[in-house]
Amino acid sequence: MQQRQIINMTTNISLQINGLSDRDKAATDENRRAWDAIADWWEHKQSESGDDGNDMFTQCLLPEVEQLSDWQPGETVLDLGAGSGIICRMFAAKGAKVTGLDFSDLMLEKARERAETNGLQIEYDFIDLMDIESMKNYARMHSEGFDIITISTTLKSLPSLEPIAEALPLLLKRGGRVVNVDLHPAFSKPAGHRGMEIFEDPETGKQQLKTYIKVMRYLNIPPSKSEAVRGQPEPLTTYHRPFWSLLEPFFRNGLVMDAMREPAFKTEGGDMEHPQSYHNFPQTPMLLAFRLKHR
Repeated sequence: MQQRQIINMTTNISLQINGLSDRDKAATDENRRAWDAIADWWEHKQSESGDDGNDMFTQCLLPEVEQLSDWQPGETVLDLGAGSGIICRMFAAKGAKVTGLDFSDLMLEKARERAETNGLQIEYDFIDLMDIESMKNYARMHSEGFDIITISTTLKSLPSLEPIAEALPLLLKRGGRVVNVDLHPAFSKPAGHRGMEIFEDPETGKQQLKTYIKVMRYLNIPPSKSEAVRGQPEPLTTYHRPFWSLLEPFFRNGLVMDAMREPAFKTEGGDMEHPQSYHNFPQTPMLLAFRLKHR
């Protein structure tokens, strides 16, 4: 509780230091309220198949996190934007010492409940990734640093990358790895729009599905409302960034990229019942994954 109070006490100071605009602060608060509102729904949707996470997590996201992190026994893991704890549980099940941080108290409640149910030891706490002073303070309290830091579908929800880009080198051990996975900036919303055509093959008489991605804007796209999963009760505000503006803040703060992946679904035969499904876009990466290290 004392740690939570220390983190929260610095919020107003950091907003002044970083010059965070009222609009960005309001957007962050709005996204926090949205995650709180969808916490129950999200947890249900991510576990209804019996797996820990939906098909995007289990088939595309988690395998890339596992490969790029290259976790070794004894290494510590910090998950930023941990949400309901899907990535935390993956590492904890391997025997890792795992910490998950998030800005939604209700999502953290779900994460703690699942950890207890699964018999996993995971430390969860609150942090605002737009609050650089609270992250610096957290780094001071954990001066030993972390071997692996994971960030999953979180950067797109941040009005600015400057606070997290400045904090990562302070939180990461020398020789450590940062693994980020998020929606692909070119081929996923809001830049990439799925298109499809259904036609009948004149030789077989069978229906055929042709899919493609249409990119009408890429360099400059304003913040937009979006659903992380279709049908969620509250939309989120997302921030599109082309490749250069996605990576530049991290390079400027002494990190370098040494690996990148573009995972896509590889479902044999696709999903003809749902033409819009990314399972029907095997040549289009839904996600972008990259790994950062100290320069």
